[in-house]
Amino acid sequence: VSARRPPPHVFVGSMINGAMPADGTMVTALVNDVEVASAMVVDGSFVLIVDQGDQSFSGMMVHFWVNGMEATETAAWIQGGGDELSLTTGAIVATPEPTIVPGSGAGAAMGPAGPAGADGARGRRGAAGADGKDGADGATGARGAGKMAPAVRKLVREYGVDAGELIPTGPKGRLTKDDVLEFVSGRSKVASVTSVAPTAPTAAIPTAQFTPLAPGERERREPLSGSRKAIAEHMVRSVHTSPHVTTFEDCDFTDLVTFREKNKAELKKRFGVNVTFMPFIIKAVCVGLKDFPIINASITETEVIYKNYYNIGIAVGRDVGLIVPVVHNADQKSIVQLASEIATLSANANNNKLNPQDLMDGTFTLTNAGMFGATASTPIISQPQVCILGVHNIRKMPWVIDDAITIRRIMTFGLSFDHRLVDGHIAVQFLHRVIGLLEEPAHMLVYA
Repeated sequence: VSARRPPPHVFVGSMINGAMPADGTMVTALVNDVEVASAMVVDGSFVLIVDQGDQSFSGMMVHFWVNGMEATETAAWIQGGGDELSLTTGAIVATPEPTIVPGSGAGAAMGPAGPAGADGARGRRGAAGADGKDGADGATGARGAGKMAPAVRKLVREYGVDAGELIPTGPKGRLTKDDVLEFVSGRSKVASVTSVAPTAPTAAIPTAQFTPLAPGERERREPLSGSRKAIAEHMVRSVHTSPHVTTFEDCDFTDLVTFREKNKAELKKRFGVNVTFMPFIIKAVCVGLKDFPIINASITETEVIYKNYYNIGIAVGRDVGLIVPVVHNADQKSIVQLASEIATLSANANNNKLNPQDLMDGTFTLTNAGMFGATASTPIISQPQVCILGVHNIRKMPWVIDDAITIRRIMTFGLSFDHRLVDGHIAVQFLHRVIGLLEEPAHMLVYA
């Protein structure tokens, strides 16, 4: 069986733009703006083998590109013509008459690198290659392995195509413009087939039923109480006076929780007092204040006032407004004493039975938002103090100890400080000192 078709063009070149090309130069041939072959210059010359399939190149224009730029003049010998031609960009290709190529069926076709043999058949479009390449139409290389000319690479970028999905069909496994456009077309068809139209709603959106508010019920106004007005004025003054900064640190309360659970019933039975975590925090804070006296100080326009007494305010939330009774000389009292005094001050605050002295001369304040479930906050400083410590909810959390994950009881402290007087590194060291004592309660027997 014989196949009648044009022979392949073989461009053998030795001159580019009037000079001998350098080894490694990439030369690409395009016919009617379609890339047909590429080759690298070796030993001063290049060979471009073009298999035009069943199509003749006769009368078509040839262009040569060198390293991505169009060459103005290229000297090449064209197989079949026998003449040395100087091909200028836009020259018309003169193709020899078709010849008979002996062979059988698809195997008789001329491959991209010469006559097709047992292992060189290009095959018809749609046939799978015998060398394991993708079975796409006319594939000449593996998916994602095709090389690209600059024009093809530009097209890939413009359409946002993943080059790893493209199957080359051009000579020597090169990607062509048609490969890109065919992929884009197929992608659009898949998208249109797989898109699902929204379903119609099966029920109407229910309308909430309510009784409209009568005129005058949309708002309720009350006079600002004296206590709330005082709190508001103090909060505004504090924020305007002190540049607030808050630093956060986690504290492992597991050992202290275990100690309290083990002893709270006995302490309650013996002293009639419910010992919470607050007395332990106060004791640790007093140690930290002695180690970092600037935290227990106050500041005026002209001086810093260091205080050698440790009066700890405890913020108490009431329906009528926040109030801060003070535990005086807290460093001189035991855990049980502190627990008893805190309970008394809290009860008196809620029953409006506090004395003026109970609210005076605080040097440091604790505010416990954890009793309401808060895990973190940024408390506002009680003037003229320079620090306030936010106490929060103790919760079970995963914790790393000796490179192993375990469940521990963790609280996050939030320390707000006045940056006019307290620098960040001092605030952090103070908080670490407090946390260190609370994480190992036995240390308080030595330092507190």
